[in-house]
Amino acid sequence: MVDQAARYRTIDCLTMIEQRLPALTGASRRVAEAIVRDPWAILGMTIYDVAAISGVSLPSVTRFCRAVGYAGFRELVQGIAQSLGRIESKDLETLGPPTSGNGLEGLASTIVKRQIDALQTTLKTLDYAAIERAVEAIANARHVTTLGHGGAYVPALGMAIKLNWAGIPCTAATIDLFSNQVIATNDQDVVIGISHQGRTRELIEMLALAKSFGATTIAITTVPQSPLAAEATISLAVLTPEVARAGTFLIAFDTIMVLADILSAAVVDRRWQGSPPNRREVIEWIETHLRVGPVPQSETRSRQRQTRRGNRQVQEGAPAHG
Repeated sequence: MVDQAARYRTIDCLTMIEQRLPALTGASRRVAEAIVRDPWAILGMTIYDVAAISGVSLPSVTRFCRAVGYAGFRELVQGIAQSLGRIESKDLETLGPPTSGNGLEGLASTIVKRQIDALQTTLKTLDYAAIERAVEAIANARHVTTLGHGGAYVPALGMAIKLNWAGIPCTAATIDLFSNQVIATNDQDVVIGISHQGRTRELIEMLALAKSFGATTIAITTVPQSPLAAEATISLAVLTPEVARAGTFLIAFDTIMVLADILSAAVVDRRWQGSPPNRREVIEWIETHLRVGPVPQSETRSRQRQTRRGNRQVQEGAPAHG
């Protein structure tokens, strides 16, 4: 007798459904298409809901479950949940150590190729209408907060830095820290929640709280239609479900940072026509106070020397008074 629990731990349910989809017909195909289209949503549905969105009968859903190897609907949902739960770790499992044949160079080549492929997917995946709404909200915000939990705090911090250089007051915060700041949030603020899978409970609840206070909330995840996206005013995804299911641990950061660059550059144009206030002066201060080695000539110092030179010429050419 087959151990069903062991089977769920070893088989990627969603991959299996996608592989069998071309051979399915009629009601079973419609159920499969509904699952593949939005697997996250299926986790919160009953068999009645799935039948309704697929346009099929309850027995048809049950027959589909058995057709893909599961005893019933509950077991199917468990398989889908386990597939989605593998998103973070799967790429580490499949990458493997460098082999004797290619060594570190081969490993580096594999990682770089995955990053490039992921960025190309991002370019095709981005919802530019949603990005436009996000840019408008950020450009007009009193203050922006970027939230991230665990490893997602790193891109949250990176995005906050980029938005500050775009001339937007922005701070990065953990969920615990923002729980002491959210009380001051209102409809002039933007709160951006960043999560690889979009399933972090504390982040979902905090974004919902900020939204209830009137803030515009933006969800940034690797996959569309995540639980976090459902709570946000604007949802942005950087990968497709198919790519994300192959693993996001190694590729999420760069794809999210590309989105941060797009948002920051667009906000600079929208709010400051390409030139945020004080940027030039801050760059000069950093170069003269924080860097070592020769100090590059800045436009500010060049203008100051020209002004002093002009003042001396005026003074030298002025008539003497006596």
